[in-house]
Amino acid sequence: MIRQGFLFWVLLVGGAGVALFLLKYEVQAREERLARINSEIIRTQEAIQVLRAEWSYLNRPDRLADLAQRHLDLVPAGGRQIAVSLAAVPEARPVITPDGLPLATKPRPGDPLVYAPLDKPQPVLAAQRSVQ
Repeated sequence: MIRQGFLFWVLLVGGAGVALFLLKYEVQAREERLARINSEIIRTQEAIQVLRAEWSYLNRPDRLADLAQRHLDLVPAGGRQIAVSLAAVPEARPVITPDGLPLATKPRPGDPLVYAPLDKPQPVLAAQRSVQ
């Protein structure tokens, strides 16, 4: 009986030792992976900062104005290019509900909205005309 108890405890301690040994190397491997991921995150953040600096440099208003003047043939808008009446301005598409009915009130957050297709005109309620 004592031999069986002793053998049980030796095997239990040996198994615990092996388990701790394997756990130690698993933790070390995961720590190395975490260190690699953290260094990659730092490199990526530095690259993002460099790209933001380049973007700011390339989007300077004086530089863009100079490029537009050199490469685009733009002239100031003339009086004939401006719409003479409101009839020349295209009408906005009405917002309709999923039922296919025009929306007469201002939408609430979370309401599903569907926009009317361009090919078939939707009726516009008087309440919408006054809003537009």
